[in-house]
Parts: sequence; C-alpha cells; structure tokens
Amino acid sequence: MNTNVVDQPAKADEDRLHMGAYADALVEFIQNAQSPLTIALQGEWGSGKTSLMNALKARLVDAGEAPYLGVWINTWQYALMSNPDEAILNILSGIIGQVSSIAKTSDEERTRLLCRIARVGGGVVSDIFKKYSGVDLEKNVKEWSANGNDVTKSGVEDLKDKLAKLVNDALQKAPGKHGFLFFIDDLDRIDPPVAVQILELLKNIFDIPHCIFVLAIDYGVVVKGLKPKFGEMTAANEREFRSFFDKIIQLPFSMPVANYTIDDFLMGSLVEIGYLDAKEKGDKSLCEAITAYALDSVGTNPRSLKRLINYLSLIKLVIARTTDKQDDADFAKWKDVLFALVSLQIQYPKVYDALLAEPNFPNWGEAFAQREDLPALATGEAEKLKAMTEFDEPWEQMLFRFCSRDTFLKARALNISRILNRIKTRVAAANQNETVGETVEWLMRLSAVTNVKSEPAQAATPENFSKSQYLKDLRDKTLGMKGLKKGFGADFDGAGAITSEQSKVVSNLAATFWMSPLSGIAENRNYLGLLTFRVFHDGSSFQLKIWGEFWGNTPKERFRIDFAASDIQTDLAAAEAAYCAAWAPFAVSAAVDKNIGHRPENIWWNITVPFKDHDELVSDAFSEKLRGSLAAVANAFASLLKYRVPVNP
Repeated sequence: MNTNVVDQPAKADEDRLHMGAYADALVEFIQNAQSPLTIALQGEWGSGKTSLMNALKARLVDAGEAPYLGVWINTWQYALMSNPDEAILNILSGIIGQVSSIAKTSDEERTRLLCRIARVGGGVVSDIFKKYSGVDLEKNVKEWSANGNDVTKSGVEDLKDKLAKLVNDALQKAPGKHGFLFFIDDLDRIDPPVAVQILELLKNIFDIPHCIFVLAIDYGVVVKGLKPKFGEMTAANEREFRSFFDKIIQLPFSMPVANYTIDDFLMGSLVEIGYLDAKEKGDKSLCEAITAYALDSVGTNPRSLKRLINYLSLIKLVIARTTDKQDDADFAKWKDVLFALVSLQIQYPKVYDALLAEPNFPNWGEAFAQREDLPALATGEAEKLKAMTEFDEPWEQMLFRFCSRDTFLKARALNISRILNRIKTRVAAANQNETVGETVEWLMRLSAVTNVKSEPAQAATPENFSKSQYLKDLRDKTLGMKGLKKGFGADFDGAGAITSEQSKVVSNLAATFWMSPLSGIAENRNYLGLLTFRVFHDGSSFQLKIWGEFWGNTPKERFRIDFAASDIQTDLAAAEAAYCAAWAPFAVSAAVDKNIGHRPENIWWNITVPFKDHDELVSDAFSEKLRGSLAAVANAFASLLKYRVPVNP
C-alpha cells in the first residue's frame, strides 16, 4: 500500500482522467499543421498541461517514425536562481543548444550563433554570457564583423536566417522529419514579465518554417506580465492585452479541466492509500458522495486532488495510532464526511475556520453574525435567497453573508452551501444520538493535523480532567438548574428545558447546550428567547459563553418587537441597562464584556462568563447565580413585551 500520490505529471501511457480524446485531436492537428505555429496550452497551475505535453511528445517525437524532432525546455529550471536577463539568456541558449546538438554543429558554429544572440541582446546579454560561460561574446562579435561578415542586416533578421539554416541542416540529417516541435513548459511558474519577454523573443526569432511551439502558459500570466506596459487591465484597454496574446499565439487550447472524469482517479487513489477498501470502492452511493464533495471543493484540478488524497492518507495513519476502537468505528462510519471537511480545509480555509469556532452550523444565527461581524444583506437580497434551495434557511443565509466578505468565497457560495447541506442531511439521517455540530467537531479534531494556520496553537487543555464526568456534571448540575421555575416568578411556567444530544466532549473541552424558548402559549409570560450555552477552555481559563435572541414571544413567526414605536427608546435603554446589571454577580463589566443590540425583528445578545475551574462550574452556588442572572435578563426583556406586534396581523 502506498501512503501518498506523487505530484508528478502523468506519463505518456497514463490517462486516469480520460483526456485521451483531446490529445488525439491535438496530435492530428499538429501532424497536418503548416509552420511556423505557436500553440498555447492554457490552464491554472496543476491542471495537467505538462501531462498533455508528455502525451504529445510521446506520439509526435518519441514514437517510431514520429514526424518531429523534439526540444523540451523547462523554463522554471532555467530561470532558477537567475535574474530576469540571465533567465532569458539561459532559456534561449538552452533552445539553441538542443537544436545545435541535434544538427551536430561544431562548437565554433554554435559560438557564432551565440554571437548573434549577443547582437540581439546587446552588451547586457554579452556580459551575462561571459560571466556564466567564460565566452567573451562581445569580442567574438567584433572579430566576426572585422572578418567581413554581413553587418547590414538587423540582429534579429540575421539571427533568424542562421536559425533557419540550423533547423534545415538538422532536418537534412533526419530524413522523414517534418520539423521541430518545441515544448516550452512551466512558463506560468516564472515571473510574468519575464514570461512575456520570452514569448516576444520566441515570436521574433523563431518565426521560421518547420518550427512549431507548444507553450504551457495561461492567459492570466500574460495579463500580469503586460501590466508594466499597459497598466491594470480595464474594459478600455482589454483589447490591447488580447491583441498581444493573439499576435504571439495562433492556437489557444484551454485545458478541459471541467470535463475531466475524476471518479476512477479519485477512487483508485483512495484505495491505493488505504482510505477506502475494495468493498467501499464498490459502494456506489459512497463514491458518488465523495465525488460530489470533491467537485464542489477542489474540483477536477489534478494537483489539488493529489494534495487532498495525501492529506487524507496522513489523517488515516494518525487516527490508527491515536484513537480507541470506538473512534476507529466512527471513522469508518464517517469517511465521506471527513473527506468533505478536509476538502473544505484545503479549498475554503476560512469556512473551515468558521466551523472550528462553531461546528453546529445549522444553528448559525445572529450571534454568529455578530461574532463574525458579517455584513447585512442588501435590499431585496433576502427574498432572492429564500427562493433558492441552497439559501432558504437562516443558517444558509448566514453562510451567504459570511462568503460575501471574500470575492473567492462569494463566487463559490453555492458550492459551499451544497457541501454543508450534504453533511447536514447525511449526519441527520445516520445519527440518532448526536447533533450535526458534535459529529462535525469530532471529525474536525481528526483533521486538525493537516490544517494550515498562521495563528499560534491553543494551549493544552487541563490535565487529569475527566471529560465524561465533566459532560455529565454540566448537564445534570450546572445547566440542569434545579428550581429554574422559581427564578422567573409566577408568570413563568418553567417550560424551558436545557437540552443537548451531545454524548462526548471533543476538542478544547467544548460542550454545547440549548434551551428551548422560555415561554408557553400564554401571551403574558416572560420570554428569554432561544439560548445556546457554550462551555470551553481557551488555553488559560474556562469560559461560559451564552447566546440569546429575544423576539417578544414564541414562536418568532407570530410576534416581533416594534422598534419604530415612538416611545420605545426610553424603555429599550432601561432594558439594556437592566441586562448589563443582570451579570453583575459574575463581575462581568458591561462596558467591556456585554454584547447587545437590536435589529428590525429582534434583540440579540451574548455574554462571556469566566469561571475558575470544574468544581466552581458544577457547584450549587454557580448554578444559582447563573439562574438568577438569566431571570434578571428575562425580566429586563419582559418590560418590552408591550411593544410586540403580530408578524402577520
């Protein structure tokens, strides 16, 4: 079993992405093409340009009775550790050197050809060549001119004549060959302005018969390389950029990444690294789910897929050495969801980090929006989103707002929504005892070893800490809140109950609980709102974070608070002051630690309460103090019930 997929271009006889038809078409085109000709293979980094060039070279150059002589130049290797002038000279010298070798020219003839390069490039080229080869080209040029050689032609014209003769000499020594096929690889890995200079030189000096160039370069690289000449590309000057590209390139070929069939490559690779076994590979629904996750994240880019596979291989090996039998069984159960989360980690790291902070994404609400400082939806945008299956739920609209802050994420918000919805549906269908958030959080803990973050890692959680007892105590003692009903007075019937389907404490000792709305049907009862409790250790101390929303009564679809009422401001200010005072028993500074505000439909709030240790958290004193603060918050909001109005009168 292999543990990784090597990030190397495919060999000529490999076609796991089923792109053979495209190679066949290009081979036939080149076989019957007139020269000179320049073809550009366009595609993002890792899209398979070199693999396609390998396939073309194998059939047009290397095969028996192949029609072309071949020259292969990896521009990145020639440009490595060189300044731009040196890189250009190295690449030109490499091309001419390979042609000269095929033509079996003498060292003297090769030196003369290099002299002509010096004439084209001027003194700078001559100085560079002398530095790196020891040959004084300037001296050779002077001697060459003094011996009566033609100096009436321009340097470029003269060089083209000599190159044409060199090419013809080589073809005379290779019967049956139609010409030279030049493969210029990795132009997208060197500095864009240098890449553009190389394109110009190749066009100017190799625009001769019997020469066909196949370049691995994307139009985007050309645009970047032309900025020093044309400035930033705009609607007004876009034609100038395109005209330059069209002048250099006679045939652009875009890598058909979107049409790659990744199933065989992806499943075969996952079996090779041991992430899937043969039985799982035969599970059609599993394979379809994994493929769908890949297509909506890393896509069909071969390099990105290889990286994803290598991440999963390491994670699998870590799991085998750090988990117990139950965790191993859970891993086997959730391989597709783990695949999805690692895909998010690679392609959408900001979304992955948001999940790290709040794994229970179906509960993303206004508290999430406040914590992430999300922009509000534009006028009419909410209605448009509600008409879309991928964004009709509140948490999906939070996701849309989250993605709207980033151009890359905004363009892919639909893909991200599909990934999270598949995870939500999958967990809900298969998991009876745990929430989506708990499953996601546990799986993200497993994937943390491959996460790339610039922030320092959190400090370790306390040692000698019983996680199972911690969770039990939270549920039964602290948040069980015996006598909860008494804290809210006679108007409250105690319908609110602290609930959680969490069965294990996962990373960072985080545990999340929910409180159902603290109101019954009667319209005069106090209403605290939907509460979420999040208990965690931040690396130095314990924290209890509480999020809540107040709508005026339950359900929120029936009532809202009319914040436009003429006399509400005084009562609203008093309610907010009472809210702040409610947390005084915990020594939480209202000016620093309180977070409260209102929107057209509700009041949102969150508070962070520190506590010393586990013993304090589960003590009766802490529970009673927390109950008293929540009762005070409910009473503060109750003063606003007179401003509630029906949502649909």
